[in-house]
Amino acid sequence: MALYTSSMQHMLTLKRVLDFPEIESILRKVKFRGLYNQSGENLNPYRKARFTLTTVYPPKGMGHMPQIKDNGKREILFSPQPTIYQNQTGIMKILDEFLCSEGYRLTELKKAIEYEWDGRGEFHVLPPIVEKHSYDLRGGFVDLDKLSGRFRNTFVRDAAGNLHEVSKRYLTSFHIDEVSKLPYLDIFHSNAPLINYGLSYNGPTDFYIVCDGMHRIDFAIEVLNKPITVILVDMPSKKDKLMPYYAFPVPFRPTIRLSSKRSEIMFPRLERDKIHLFNDFLKKVLHYDWSGGGLNVSSLRNKAEIY
Repeated sequence: MALYTSSMQHMLTLKRVLDFPEIESILRKVKFRGLYNQSGENLNPYRKARFTLTTVYPPKGMGHMPQIKDNGKREILFSPQPTIYQNQTGIMKILDEFLCSEGYRLTELKKAIEYEWDGRGEFHVLPPIVEKHSYDLRGGFVDLDKLSGRFRNTFVRDAAGNLHEVSKRYLTSFHIDEVSKLPYLDIFHSNAPLINYGLSYNGPTDFYIVCDGMHRIDFAIEVLNKPITVILVDMPSKKDKLMPYYAFPVPFRPTIRLSSKRSEIMFPRLERDKIHLFNDFLKKVLHYDWSGGGLNVSSLRNKAEIY
């Protein structure tokens, strides 16, 4: 296999190329980290999903947002969190140069590339993933009761190993460790009832949310000022909906730009970041375990304890 060595002496080796049907098969095996069925088995967010290659376009100017093409129309693209890390942008540049040396571009990728980064390990890079969600709004506020109903027959586990059905919304006797328990716990984040998308908006509303690949999209639209190929995930039947995403959709701009994840500690009053759907005890359970499908992707996430 070919080797790539950048001017910064980063050695990358192409291991394998995965075609789109193989990507689809792998994505169906991805698991929730902490969402289970009544038997305690991890659920798969994409088991029934449809995957389509489409394009995200750069914003037209300040105050505008990136757009994604869906069924011939351009729709506003939302972010789950507006923080971009400079060290990850540097990795995108190195990765794009490597892909170019192999006849690919990060912005035009329609396959998954498995590669080895000498001294770091083996990874996959694939088109960014955007999920199409429909949330019910009432005067611009998310209808949390309807949203909790979307979790019917799904469960979270507490520190004592007990399963709690999420669709009930208010959990009882929820253990936070082997001794202490909360008699009453709303599944949603305390700020969830405050988020408003516009007082005139009511009923089912579509949101296109970046699920994986924020730095790839940012590199394309902000650094290269080019469109980028993405995977759009939705459900083939209108009666089915994707499980709600772990964070509320927010506009892309203004963007927070930091040197690294670690540098966040330098800014204790940093006010703008992701707004989790669930409360602090449950906020990580809706994260995906990509390795469940055999994908090895780099992660910025904190390794929070999930039962």
